[in-house]
Amino acid sequence: MLEQLMQLIQQSGQQAVVDNTEVPNEYNDAVLSEAQQSITSGLQGLASTGELNALMNTQDEAQVAAHPAVQNISNNFMGNIMEKFGLNKGTAAAIAAAVIPMVLSKMMNKGGGQQSGGGFDLGGLLSSLTGGGNAQGPQSSGGGLMGGL
Repeated sequence: MLEQLMQLIQQSGQQAVVDNTEVPNEYNDAVLSEAQQSITSGLQGLASTGELNALMNTQDEAQVAAHPAVQNISNNFMGNIMEKFGLNKGTAAAIAAAVIPMVLSKMMNKGGGQQSGGGFDLGGLLSSLTGGGNAQGPQSSGGGLMGGL
């Protein structure tokens, strides 16, 4: 599941990160990995509190981008890449705005079996993040990717 997520991030981040002259080439992969970490930890938090349903009910990228949880994930990602890679606020904000909502929108549409088609198993990703628990309930202790961290 995480490989599929990283593929979505790489596709969405090509222009915003890899083709961006403000991001030194040696940081491209690390910035994309940071996006993955921000998304997975954000989704885990939403799943553990039961707030994921509201995000899953969004219909398009604009609604996803405006969702408070997505804004929090984007802000956390922006702060992390500013701190870790020395990117200026404008560049970091542009990257966060281009990558995080687009990836989450694609995940919500594909994961929900809507018109975008299958391919991304949001339930499988959430299960791996929460140790096999459901997306609505609390995280089971000690299991899954995040439990291992």
